[in-house]
Parts: sequence; structure tokens; C-alpha cells
Amino acid sequence: MNFRNYLSALFILLQIGGIVFARFTEQRFFCWAPYDIQTNYKVTAVINNEILGPDELEQRYGYRMEGWEQRSIYNIFSIIEQYEATYGKNDSVSITANYAINGHEEQVWTLEH
Repeated sequence: MNFRNYLSALFILLQIGGIVFARFTEQRFFCWAPYDIQTNYKVTAVINNEILGPDELEQRYGYRMEGWEQRSIYNIFSIIEQYEATYGKNDSVSITANYAINGHEEQVWTLEH
């Protein structure tokens, strides 16, 4: 086997490894495996005792905070958690996400610090 064959085999094995890994994690950023869940969600937030509107939330997190998500809802939670652990670490935060996966019963996720 020459170097090109080794490189090709490594690439395919990394792809297969990514697919297997994605099947066992909530966050599926780079997943080729099927993900057929749709989530209706709405995020509300009080930052430093100020209620943020939809536009302010979108500006803060760089992602829409209401609507349908066709990937894992945990991607949105991750965006919020990463922002709050870095840029927002000095803010007083109370965030609530109401969401329903595939039309099932509504669930609530919260983050406070």
C-alpha cells in the first residue's frame, strides 16, 4: 500500500468513527448519520435583571432563539452554555427554553448563574 491508499483508508475510518460517535451523543454537529427529529422551541432570558427580546437574544447568541430546529436541541443549549461560560460569565443570567420534540409534551431547560 502506498501513502495515498493509507490516507484514503484513514479518511474513511475517520468518517465511520464520526458516525458511530454521533449515534451516542446528544450533540451532533458533524454527523452523517440520520437525524430525523424536529423540535419547536422558544428561548427567553433575563440578563442583569433585563428581559431580552427576540432580536436581542439573536444578537447575543448569534442564532435564532425561537422556531423549529431540525438538528438536536442540544446544539442550541450548547451555543447558549458556551456563550455564558465565556463572554457572559460576569452577567447575572436566567435562561429558559421551552421545547417540544416531534410534537410530544413540552419540556423545559434552564440555565442560571
